[in-house]
Amino acid sequence: MNRTGKSVLPPNGPALQGGPERFGETGHEPRRRQTRFLAGAFTVAVHLVVLGVLLLPRNQPPPSHAQPPQPPIQVSLWEDPKPAPPSPPKVTMVEPDIHVAALPPPRFSVRAPMRPAAPADDYSDVLSDSQVAGAATVGDGGGGGSCDLARVVQQALRRDPVVRNAVEDGHRLGKAMMLWNGDWVRSGGQDGKGLSAVREAVMWEVAFAPESCRNRPVHGTVLLSLADGSTRFAIGSGDWRWADLLGVRGGASSR
Repeated sequence: MNRTGKSVLPPNGPALQGGPERFGETGHEPRRRQTRFLAGAFTVAVHLVVLGVLLLPRNQPPPSHAQPPQPPIQVSLWEDPKPAPPSPPKVTMVEPDIHVAALPPPRFSVRAPMRPAAPADDYSDVLSDSQVAGAATVGDGGGGGSCDLARVVQQALRRDPVVRNAVEDGHRLGKAMMLWNGDWVRSGGQDGKGLSAVREAVMWEVAFAPESCRNRPVHGTVLLSLADGSTRFAIGSGDWRWADLLGVRGGASSR
């Protein structure tokens, strides 16, 4: 028989009669069951204790590589302060000075703007009585016949109202003036030589006259008059031709 209570039969020997009851082994079975139960309960209790120890909360220090949480950053919005409006100026009441108040009010004098003085009128172009008396009038020496350019030019001047206006503006109305004596003569404060309207009217009539009439010789001064008879224009000096007024030929020599 071995430790388990079973009989070990020799391979060739006879079996023992009667079984385990014969040797009084029936009381060991309950004891084995109780031992097994206690061992199992102890094992379960040990496991429960270990499990409870594992489940208990423990304050473990954080790992060395873990960084502590940073404190929160406080952010505030900055607004530029608005400049305060300027305060009103302080007004200080000043009492008037008796001596100043007694002074008379100032007097202002307004002076009219000074106008530039007009240039003095130059009457060097106006003929004297002796010069007028020595000049020939129309019909006396302007050429005569079909080539009487003096009469043609005089009639043109009398018909042209612009000529009379130019004479009035030049303050030569009622006067005898030298218009051309080999060159056009400046009258008074006129910008150009000769009264422009009179000069143009004379040159227009001479330019359309026949060439033979323009080139006929004339001697001395010829007077052309307007309709009033007192406003006269002196043309020529010495020996000259009507074509000389156009600048076609050289001017006559003065004597």
